[in-house]
Amino acid sequence: MCHNWVNAVGKKTPNIKSVAKAILGFAALGIVLAALALQPGEMADDAQTSPPPEIERQTEPPTIVLEASGESETEPHITETETETKSEQQTQTPGTATESETEAVTEADTTAVPEPTKPPLKAKREYQTQFDRVRGIYGNDDIIGIVKIPGTVVYYPVAHHDRNNEYYLERNLYKNRSAAGSICLDYENSVERHDPNTVLYGHQMSSNSMFHTLSYYTDKNFFEGHRYVIFNTIYENNVWEVFAFFKTDVSFNYIKVFFRSERDFLELAAQMKSRSLYDTAIEIKEGDRILTLSTCTNQEQDTRYVLAARMVKNKSEIPADIAKQMESAAMDFGR
Repeated sequence: MCHNWVNAVGKKTPNIKSVAKAILGFAALGIVLAALALQPGEMADDAQTSPPPEIERQTEPPTIVLEASGESETEPHITETETETKSEQQTQTPGTATESETEAVTEADTTAVPEPTKPPLKAKREYQTQFDRVRGIYGNDDIIGIVKIPGTVVYYPVAHHDRNNEYYLERNLYKNRSAAGSICLDYENSVERHDPNTVLYGHQMSSNSMFHTLSYYTDKNFFEGHRYVIFNTIYENNVWEVFAFFKTDVSFNYIKVFFRSERDFLELAAQMKSRSLYDTAIEIKEGDRILTLSTCTNQEQDTRYVLAARMVKNKSEIPADIAKQMESAAMDFGR
């Protein structure tokens, strides 16, 4: 006979014994199930098969606080594509260029690069003993040469101070203060080298002394009659042929001594020729050396007269009378 539950609306209700048995049966089943749930093996299985609770994702990137500066910096969001790109970059061999970098290097290689700077050749260190007499006159071993423009009053020992040009422009060869100063070699030049551009300075004195003669080169006839300059050093004798004379302000860097390349030097010589009052048809070529004489114009402020001459390499091309004066310049000085 089936035991049916009947509700209060007219259905049969179970008897007391049946209900008690049912309750005891359910209680026993509950105890068995509870005991089974506490067994360790099944707990472990549950832990392995149950998914971890979902972690709530941050919707905004974290902020990195820079405590030292008090500033904050937001860490950039990296997309999947960016992650792949970054991974590729990190797996590159150190020192290996990317494709874009290789292209950049290739383009740079095709760009004209200035020639490397070549150090000036060292001068032959054979001291010319005739300078002992010149140095002895003034008691000054700073005298490193002598300059002479044949047919003019320019005939002076040349001093050199290796730290500045002002020293000898304010002192005579005895090293005493003097308004006329001395003829001096640019402090960046050195007679120990064959510099491409050797620069000499002197005041233009109203007494017609020092480099006052340079102002006469504004006259073409004077220019044509005085085309050679003798500049001997304690190591070598040379004659230089004038290729340019011009007036300029100090914005033009004609006193440049060091050059990035031979081309740089030739560009300076070309600028000198282009500024010259006269066309001499003398070309300055690679390997040439020039001598630059500079003095104030005593006219507009910061303006200069500049006489530029190229060294005559083949001494057989020097006019005989000029060559003779070159050889005796140091010995004849002061006689």
